[in-house]
Amino acid sequence: MISKGKEFSPTFRNRIVYEFAARVQDFEKRKNVEFIGGNLISKNPYYEVMDDGERKVFVDVEPIIHEFESYTSLYKGESKKLCGHYILSLSKGETLMTAEWTEAVRKYMSDLGYDETTKYVAVIHRDTDCEHAHIVSSRVRLVEADPLSSRSALGAHFELVSDRNDRFKGMDAVREIEQLYDLAVPLSDGWTKEPGKGDPEKDQAHIIRGISKAIFKASNRPVNMSQLVDRFAERGIQIRVRDKSGLVEGISYRLDRQDGRWISGSTIMSTKLTFQSLQRNGVSYIAFRDNAKLGLGMPTASPDAQSVRNDGALFRAYVKISKPNERLKSYFSKHSKRTYMHYSNDRTQLFMGFNFGISFTQRKKTRSEVELEIERERVAKLLTEMFKLIQDIMDTLFRGMAVHFDQEANVADYPQTALRLNTPVIVDSTGQFVLDENWEESVMVQTRNQLSSLAKICHESEREAVLGLNA
Repeated sequence: MISKGKEFSPTFRNRIVYEFAARVQDFEKRKNVEFIGGNLISKNPYYEVMDDGERKVFVDVEPIIHEFESYTSLYKGESKKLCGHYILSLSKGETLMTAEWTEAVRKYMSDLGYDETTKYVAVIHRDTDCEHAHIVSSRVRLVEADPLSSRSALGAHFELVSDRNDRFKGMDAVREIEQLYDLAVPLSDGWTKEPGKGDPEKDQAHIIRGISKAIFKASNRPVNMSQLVDRFAERGIQIRVRDKSGLVEGISYRLDRQDGRWISGSTIMSTKLTFQSLQRNGVSYIAFRDNAKLGLGMPTASPDAQSVRNDGALFRAYVKISKPNERLKSYFSKHSKRTYMHYSNDRTQLFMGFNFGISFTQRKKTRSEVELEIERERVAKLLTEMFKLIQDIMDTLFRGMAVHFDQEANVADYPQTALRLNTPVIVDSTGQFVLDENWEESVMVQTRNQLSSLAKICHESEREAVLGLNA
């Protein structure tokens, strides 16, 4: 399957008219177009008339156009890139049933970031050798008010679905669709790229690309940045990253040989080996865990007390749930990027999982640079001090429900964090990290403010589950 995104446009009429073959000159083409719906209220615009025994297909797309235009008018921003147009095309000779196409389109649009508050409509075209679907969408989506967001003052508002990395999201989505329906995979495996004009054996980017492909195809492929450095080093490739104010901005690779030279990930393979694409492809990055391997340390600061950086870690918490009620299910549906339901391996127990992050706002009183390994040990010590209090608070919030933490979980599978703690820390004149004297109260207040509503819903669900068992 091949996916393609057309250039965004400010209006919908031309795209929808083309999609549904609503032009007069496309009258005969309509027999090969099938409406498969989408996320909209309007019904199938096609209707048939038998004229002297001949089947004639007519179409009225005005209700669909009106629905898209009315909804999109709720967006008050300045962007004119309001209408999206995507195409999913099968290989020659392949075909999908209507229900399969419907699910494929839903999967594709969901992976691009379209949710239940957006509008899109899709049709199947069978007028060429390659069966394909056209999808027209409104990029306008409703964003609920989030009191924890830095943009909380906006309240509920409308904005555009992000098109950041659309190409790569689409490629990942169609790979999954291919597996789901046993479809042909394009000849390129994502790693193929023409070498330079010179001898491929002397093209260092070509060599690094080939070794990288083998590493990621292996059963022990790296799943975090620390493992990435180790796997590449084992195969004779060095890695270094470029950072600014503690944030990684780029990654480069070098063959471990005399004539080796540093080459950026975007030059070698922009879809696979940049710092961002590595994370998209399953290589997670957590500063606390990976910075030592990547050679990143803490920057120096002026002698006067000031904030030098935010640092910390992300963890996974699980709360054992008996049976979720409809309200809790609704919460999971609306906040699927923050919380999710997990079954145990034997599927006999159900858990609610969510990420929580701890960041330390540090104040440094000396100019002396703190060595990286010392920094890691100090942060680990602070986390150890905090975990007992966090466990006590969560046991109280979710009383009656078992709570445990997983410090090894791949936290990258939840894009957002349900609990984020910002803990005040002081670096004293001896270079020691010390929790601020009011840290306990700060952690308790933050945890209760962020999780009380969810805890209340969980308790209601548990009570209903118990009543159901006793009935």
